[in-house]
Amino acid sequence: MRRLMLCLALTLPLLPAAQAEAKKVVSAKVCGPSDCRTVKDRDALGALSEGGPPTNPPAEDTGWYEVRMTVEVDRGHHDTFPLAIVPSAGLMRGGDSAEGYTWMPVSNAAVRRFSAVTRGLVPFPASALEGVDGAGHPQVRVDEVVLPPDEAAPAGGASPLPWIAGGVALLAAALALIRHHRRRGGPAPRPAEG
Repeated sequence: MRRLMLCLALTLPLLPAAQAEAKKVVSAKVCGPSDCRTVKDRDALGALSEGGPPTNPPAEDTGWYEVRMTVEVDRGHHDTFPLAIVPSAGLMRGGDSAEGYTWMPVSNAAVRRFSAVTRGLVPFPASALEGVDGAGHPQVRVDEVVLPPDEAAPAGGASPLPWIAGGVALLAAALALIRHHRRRGGPAPRPAEG
C-alpha cells in the first residue's frame, strides 16, 4: 500500500504536463505583404505565442506582420488562428473583425524573436492594421439603462448612546443606594448558602 501511494504521489504531478502537451504550437507563418517565413523552432514558437494581459493598441502608426499560428489540439488535428505582431511597439493582436480584437504586450524575449524572424522582411503598412482606434471592435448598442436600486433607509438608525448613558445612570444610582444603606446601618448582606 505504501508503494502504491508513493507511485501515485510521484506520477500525479506529471498529469498536467501530459495534458498541456496535448495542445502545443507546432508552427507559425510570419508574413509581410510580399514574403513569408515559417517558424518551427520550439523556443521561438514559445516566445511568439506568449502574450500578456489585454492592453491598448499601439499609440503610433508603425509597420506590422501577419502571423498564422498552428496548434496541435489533438493527435493529428491542427487548428490555425491569425495574429498581428507589431515588434516596434512590443504588442500582439488577437481576434478578428467579427468578434473584436484584443491587444496584448509581449515579453522582451518575444520582441527579440520577432525581430530575428522578421529581419529583412518588409512589414505591412500601418494603414492596413485593423483594431487600432476602435476599428474592428464590435459596435455596441444600448437598449436599456438599468440603475441600481435606491439605498434603503437604515433600520433602527438611532444612536445607542442614550441607552448606554441610561444604563450607566441606573448603575450609579444602585451603587449610591447601596452605600447609603450601609452607612445607615442596614442589614449586612448574608453569605451565600451552599
